[in-house]
Amino acid sequence: MSAYLPLLHLSARLAFFGEQAMHRFRFAPCAATAARLARLGIVCQAHTGGLTLAAPASLHRALRSGDAAVAAALDLAFLAWSTGVSFPLVTALAPPAAHARLLFQGAGAVHESGSNWRLHAGTEADASAWQLATEPHRIAAHDDCTLAAPHPAFQVVLDGAAITAALAQTASPRFLVRFGARRTRWKYYLPGDLLARLPAGSVPAIVDPDGVLSFIDGRPSALPDGRPALTFISEQAVAMRQHPPQRLQLHARGASADGAADRLLIDRLPNASVAGVVPDMAAGSDAVLVSEIYLG
Repeated sequence: MSAYLPLLHLSARLAFFGEQAMHRFRFAPCAATAARLARLGIVCQAHTGGLTLAAPASLHRALRSGDAAVAAALDLAFLAWSTGVSFPLVTALAPPAAHARLLFQGAGAVHESGSNWRLHAGTEADASAWQLATEPHRIAAHDDCTLAAPHPAFQVVLDGAAITAALAQTASPRFLVRFGARRTRWKYYLPGDLLARLPAGSVPAIVDPDGVLSFIDGRPSALPDGRPALTFISEQAVAMRQHPPQRLQLHARGASADGAADRLLIDRLPNASVAGVVPDMAAGSDAVLVSEIYLG
């Protein structure tokens, strides 16, 4: 058997987990692509970083030399599924319709550095990647991808021209998709029984010691069970993270005898999670997404 060489790699990053996070996407070729790869003797190997294609050394050399006839046989389509946390819940890309799908094409690949080729123009994928299922697909032979179940997070299409262009610069290019994280404003609920324990004459406030986030002054509200509460909404939207770095505090302002100093009540408030994200009209004239956090 002839020697095999890495031909290309497919991978994706989701900002929610951090740039180096692995185990977050599973890639597989569509049925027509799997058959085409088998005919060419190209093998697929799934791993924690994504998917690697390895080709016979002779085929690899032909593609690196720009052999147009060989490249013409490489119209490839792959599906990617998110593993673990729900992809739509934490990504910044909201679908324009229920039947829309994310499609990334090698023809638009941007060389970053080293062996990385980004499959979108900006540093993160944007709404231009959405394609409606009713729109004609560029490569009809890959329509079998639309029948996959469960529904994939996105699809990648690589043609021979994109592959040979990347191979001309590096021996085993990595085609990469980067997804930004969904952004929400944080909304804290401070229940009435906790308010009753504040120092007399003081006003509760949520403080960011790092000075990054600021919060609108507490507004009267109610908990789901009807109990009174104050709500505090961040003025800035915060990108979702698996481990948020924020270290917010609850202070009682004007708690000293002269009413000038703050008193620290809670050294570290709970951070927002992917649960509890709802639209909120109270945060502005238009509905915005907020992450609800209940104290007490």
